[in-house]
Amino acid sequence: MIRRTRERGAAAVEFALILPILLVLIGGIVDFGRAFFAQVVITNAAREGARAAVVGADASARAAAAASGLSSAPAVTAGSCPSTGSAQVTVTVVTPFDWILLGPALSLIPGPELLPDQLTASATMQCGG
Repeated sequence: MIRRTRERGAAAVEFALILPILLVLIGGIVDFGRAFFAQVVITNAAREGARAAVVGADASARAAAAASGLSSAPAVTAGSCPSTGSAQVTVTVVTPFDWILLGPALSLIPGPELLPDQLTASATMQCGG
C-alpha cells in the first residue's frame, strides 16, 4: 500500500513529458503528407505543361490549370518547341509551401534551415516526335 501511494502521479508526469514529442511527431506526419501531395500535384502540372507545349498549346495555362488543387498559385516557366528540328521543351513549376507545425517547431533549433520554403518540379519532353 505504501508503494502505490508514492507512484500515484508517475503516470501523469510521464504523459506530460511524452505528449509534446507525440504531438510534434503527429504534426510532422501531417506536414510531410501535405508536402508530398503538393509535390505530386506540381509534378503532374509540369508534365501536363510539357505535353501542351509539344502539341503547340499554351503550356503555362495548362500547367497552372493542372495545379489548381494547391492553396497558392504556382509560378510556371515554360519553353516552346521550335518549328524545325527535334529539340526538347522543359516546363518548370515552383510553388511556395508553408510548414504548419514543423516550421515553427524546427525554428526553435538554431542552425541551418532544414525545410524548403518552396517546392519545385520540372518535366522535359521531346518536340516533334
